[in-house]
Amino acid sequence: MDTKLSTLIDQNPWWKDPSRINKDPKIVERNNTMLYEPKLLGAIQYDFSPDNTVVYSLRGPRQVGKTTLVKLRIKRFLDDGVPPLSILYCAMDQAGGPQDVVDLVDGYVRYTRRFVGRSRRYIFLDEISAVQNWQTGIKWLVDVGRLKNATVMVTGSHTLDVKNAAELMPGRRGEVSGGHRKTLRPMSFLEYVSALDPELGNSVNDCIPTPDARASTVRNLARGKIDERMSRLILYYDDLNALLGEYMVTGGIPNIVDRYAQNNTLSEPDYAAYLGTLTGEWHKIRKNTALLRQFGRGLVSSMGSRISWSRLAKTSGLSGPDTASDYADTLERLFMLAVIYGFNEEGGHPLLNAEKKVYISDPYFFHMLRGWAAEPAAQESSIEFLDRAENGDRMLECIVANHLIRLASELTPKKSTFDHRDHIFHWADKKRREVDFVFDAGRGTKMAIDVKPDNPGKGVAAVRALARMTGAGGVVLSRDLLDEMDGHLAVPASAFLVLAG
Repeated sequence: MDTKLSTLIDQNPWWKDPSRINKDPKIVERNNTMLYEPKLLGAIQYDFSPDNTVVYSLRGPRQVGKTTLVKLRIKRFLDDGVPPLSILYCAMDQAGGPQDVVDLVDGYVRYTRRFVGRSRRYIFLDEISAVQNWQTGIKWLVDVGRLKNATVMVTGSHTLDVKNAAELMPGRRGEVSGGHRKTLRPMSFLEYVSALDPELGNSVNDCIPTPDARASTVRNLARGKIDERMSRLILYYDDLNALLGEYMVTGGIPNIVDRYAQNNTLSEPDYAAYLGTLTGEWHKIRKNTALLRQFGRGLVSSMGSRISWSRLAKTSGLSGPDTASDYADTLERLFMLAVIYGFNEEGGHPLLNAEKKVYISDPYFFHMLRGWAAEPAAQESSIEFLDRAENGDRMLECIVANHLIRLASELTPKKSTFDHRDHIFHWADKKRREVDFVFDAGRGTKMAIDVKPDNPGKGVAAVRALARMTGAGGVVLSRDLLDEMDGHLAVPASAFLVLAG
């Protein structure tokens, strides 16, 4: 038997027996832990007209569950009666080049032609970023008609390669609403709640069952109105607050969340394993890991503060602002951090050359970097670190930033060209009044959001000042206060976060 065909048969055991998907290691692992299903699992369209070949890219950091999502999608297809030979999965991390992509997919199409007939094919090419210039292989397959009536999903953890290469296939990715670029991020707070406390998750989801419901409630808050949905959410804020405290420790990496739920602790090997994936990615793009460690120290110490690239470079011991900017851009493309720019009150656009704020994109990533980059004498457990109020407040601000990015991505009608810099900003004026975030909620609604869990009254003056200048509504995120404050609202942060889930 042809070696490549034998490899495909080994990787697709459901071709012989659909029930074998239940023995797949990713499915078994998932069934033996918390039953977490990412929202993205059911949000991607796979069926189109026969003449529409669609090529998706699925990006995201390592260990976030991309392969598990693919295997769950395959299981769903099989459970729904899709012909097993219509589904191809191939791990591409051992492929050498684009010709291997062509040979594997072309061999599959030829072998299954008489079995599949006119059925649509679903092709999953996992870890495609391991293959240099893989997109040329996909382009050839599309151009010669081998992928007619097929939906293709390529995934990769080396996200720079997947993003850039996918963008080099203009006109060959098919027609699809909602965009071709899909991103699997760590679990949102709402996904975290649903995984750890399904009953509470169901209650919360009943309050805000659809993206439209979330958007409507957020816009009402910006207008100073607490609608019925928000009023119902507030009933659960005690339970949500308890889980938010744990989320600040674990973040949203599924296997880390499960380990903490079982053992109530995280060990040094847990952090070391994920750190190894980051430094491995850094090595692939030929950057200096010693300088990355120094940069991590600067990121941890300055997270949430307004800072320039020059000052961040100095704090990190880097050669200059260009290096700091380059490192931040690379980490942002790897989904490790987010840069938030200042808000121009007159034009409503980001101030790219002014001071910015940098947020690490998940609490677990923050604790990993802090443990690696901090001076030995300053090291302490994540729980000890968060016990200090100022650190807990900074972590909450970080979580809010990343959830606003999720919400903006969900609300925008322009999925393919989404850039969070067009939707989320920070603001400060000459009187040193600051607002943590200015959020464009769409439909002409802008929202000033300040994170002040223990002193919400302190945030009202700045929110009010920005509102007078721009007409933006204002919300101060508190720990447990729901109240009207001088025309603006104080809202428990945990309840607000599930809106952005």
